[in-house]
Amino acid sequence: MNRKIALLLLLLTIISILLTSCYDSHEIDDRAYAIALGFDTGTTNQLKMTLQFAIPSKISAGEGGSSGGGGEGGGSTSITTIESPTLYAGLNVINAYISKQVDLSHCKVVVFSEELARKGIHKYIHAMVRGREFRGNMHVAVSVDTAEDYIRNVSPTLEINPAKYYEMNYDSYKYTGFTGDTRLINFYMLEECSCRQAYATLVGVNKYEKSSQFSNDNSNYKEKGRDYPLEGDFYAGNIPKVYDVKSEVMGIAVFDGGTMVGSFDGEEALFHQMLYGTYEHSYISIPDPEQPNEFVLLNVSQARMPMHHVKMVGDKPYISTGVKLEADILSIQSGINYESIEKMIILESAAEEFLKKGIMHFLEKTKPLHADLCGFGRDLKARYLLWNDWVNVHWLNKYANSQFTVDVELRIRRPGLMIRSAPAKGSKGDVMN
Repeated sequence: MNRKIALLLLLLTIISILLTSCYDSHEIDDRAYAIALGFDTGTTNQLKMTLQFAIPSKISAGEGGSSGGGGEGGGSTSITTIESPTLYAGLNVINAYISKQVDLSHCKVVVFSEELARKGIHKYIHAMVRGREFRGNMHVAVSVDTAEDYIRNVSPTLEINPAKYYEMNYDSYKYTGFTGDTRLINFYMLEECSCRQAYATLVGVNKYEKSSQFSNDNSNYKEKGRDYPLEGDFYAGNIPKVYDVKSEVMGIAVFDGGTMVGSFDGEEALFHQMLYGTYEHSYISIPDPEQPNEFVLLNVSQARMPMHHVKMVGDKPYISTGVKLEADILSIQSGINYESIEKMIILESAAEEFLKKGIMHFLEKTKPLHADLCGFGRDLKARYLLWNDWVNVHWLNKYANSQFTVDVELRIRRPGLMIRSAPAKGSKGDVMN
């Protein structure tokens, strides 16, 4: 009898332990879910924090529509801004005046103002990586305006769920090439790396109210030797567009450790992806090799991972890199028959030269910033047996003396659904030549 009682008590004990597995659970309605977090330099304190919260009841009810992000807190989100000495102190204050406890497990992006980023964000990144409240897959961004202005101008029109808007917008680098994969865990590892530098997505608020205000003065095309801007020659905040959503994403911010030291426009971010090996595909406008005032539009994709080789001669690195691409022809404005074998070779050579020139321009701009964004140092690092030997190389300092050799190989695979172009009216192109 005593044995049965003992077994019964043991069974009840086990069941009691299992039933406590949800003791720390929380109801969804008991939490305030932040989807975006912004940091600016404070006025009355060291740090100004802006949090954008999702309102689940309005999202599930399908509210938001054209005001999806809410602008000033309407629609399906709510926004608050406070000043505090530290990140977690700010969260503590917010918890004191909102009705629910802040939950950061669904936060999609952390935005730093350029002013704060140039002072250094190392301590904030470490605080987030150390805390269990933050997920490593959230994106890191730098705003050319204040982070508060950017977040308050996120008002998606095509998405009811603002969290999904952030998720899809920051993943657009996969089919535009204009930014990059800038997740928190990747940023932290690059920030601590001795052979590469970190980078973040560049964001901003568009200033144009109507198309008559468009200006090329904000473009980056002149320093590239062009007479006109191409699609990637802009930084976030300066894209010539008129749209209900004022927030925009284009370009990358470059860091030396945890301090921002420069930025690159959308096209340069695309070249960075090609060299880094994260490029997937995008549309690229190539000047027509026989009629420079016209364009050939290509759908370009990466055929193979890029190849890098670094050779040290004294303190000077000699870096050679090779990029292999494939392309489909989407448009030939001049009507010249580039689908023919003879003309296709001319187009491929012109595209290779165009991309090579752009990549060389991008690499030269990284030198004064000591910004090895493409991971050339990894090739050199593998040749050192001892860690101290590698550290004593001081690679990121020597990178400024680098001499580059770039090889671009592009092969056109398909001409689209047309096998032969017809010349446009008034064009001198010959469909048979």
